This record gives sequence, structure tokens and C-alpha cells, in this order.
Amino acid sequence: MRMRDLEKAAGVSRETIRFYIREGLLPEPERTHRNSATYTEEHLARLLTIRRLKDERFLPLSVIRALFSGQQAGWLEPQMLPEIDHLLRDRLDAEGERVDAAQFVVDNGGEPDHLADTIAAGLIAPATDGTISPRDQRILRLLIDGGHIGFTRERGYGGEGYGRLADIMHSLAEIEVREFFARVAPHVGELEAADMAERGIGLLNQLMAELFTREVLALLSERRRTANDNRSEAASNGQDQQA
Repeated sequence: MRMRDLEKAAGVSRETIRFYIREGLLPEPERTHRNSATYTEEHLARLLTIRRLKDERFLPLSVIRALFSGQQAGWLEPQMLPEIDHLLRDRLDAEGERVDAAQFVVDNGGEPDHLADTIAAGLIAPATDGTISPRDQRILRLLIDGGHIGFTRERGYGGEGYGRLADIMHSLAEIEVREFFARVAPHVGELEAADMAERGIGLLNQLMAELFTREVLALLSERRRTANDNRSEAASNGQDQQA
């Protein structure tokens, strides 16, 4: 198809298409001569995927690029660490009883809407009988505690915001798992891979906490500097007008 056909089918401008090609998000088209190019269904499918990831999951282009670059990794090959999920689940899933999700919310001082939001966002996944796992209990308790200190549904914490959080975590996990299978799995046995993955998850959890705290503090410092600069500029302008 021609550029104009691709624009219409994908709902994006030619400038955007050319930008994605330059950034490596789209493959180069087949060029019949200097001023003419032919695009394929692969270009259209990739464009539609980019739009979905940006508009529905709010992913930045850098993350989308990383996802695309890992698509051909052999992590789905059946012979590649076939039992690592069972090994890690045995190590990382704490033992404990499943409890009724609705009753858990009541017992911990939460609101029914809180439960509905977390389920809709994919943050917890109750079974068909309405019970949740120990990990989902911990997640739900953290979110209820957040509501108790002021991060309430009325203030916009919940619903779409929870969905973005779930999407960010899913995207990060997907990138890390793909890279693990591409870089580590071919070189170690299954037990060593499980050991590395178990310890790596713990380290990454700590690293994310430290990095997030650092970035929040840096943003607040930058906000203060900008606000002070704006105040100084406004005061200077006022003095100039008086003069």
C-alpha cells in the first residue's frame, strides 16, 4: 500500500509514520524508486499496536521499542527452562489461606468500590469463588492503607490510575523476563536460573523503591526551584512596572 493508504488505515499522519521509521519502531518500506515506497500489512499492524500501547496502556516509546526488540527472543521455546515457573512459584508464593475478597475489605476497613477498582485494573485476581491469594491480600491491604492516609477514590486514586499502575508493572515484568531468557537462560541450568531469578526479583524490588524515591525527591526539588524562579521573575516585573 502507499503512504496515503497507510495513513488512512492506521489513523496517523505521515510525519508520525516517518518519525517511527527513523526511531526504529517501524521497518523501512520497500522503495521502488527515490520518491516512492510500498508499505505492507506488517507496517499497519505495528502502527496499530503502537497506538494501542500508547493510548490504552500509556507506555512511552522507549518501552514500546524495547518490547518490539524482544519479540523474537526464544523465551517461548518449550525447551527453554521448562520448569522455572514452578520453581519460582514454590519459592516466591508464600503459603497461607485464601480468604473471601469482599470480607477481607470489610475486615480491613476498606470500601466496596476499592475492591471493584483493584479487580477492574487487574491488580488482584479473585478466583471464581471470590477468594484471593495471600499475595493479593497483601496488595489489597496496601491499597486500603493508602486510602486510610488520604489516597482516596474521591481524589482520583483508583480506577484509571490503578490501571496505569498495573500496565507499568506488566510492561516492566515483560521486558525483564524477555531479557532474562535472552541473556541468562541459554548459559545456565534450571536451578541456577531459578536462584538468579529469585534473588534478582528481590533486588529489583528494592532498586525500584530507591529509584522511585529519588525521582520523586528530585522532581519536588525542581518544582521548588522553578516556583522560586517564577516568583522572583514576577516580583522583578512588578518593580519594573512601578518604576
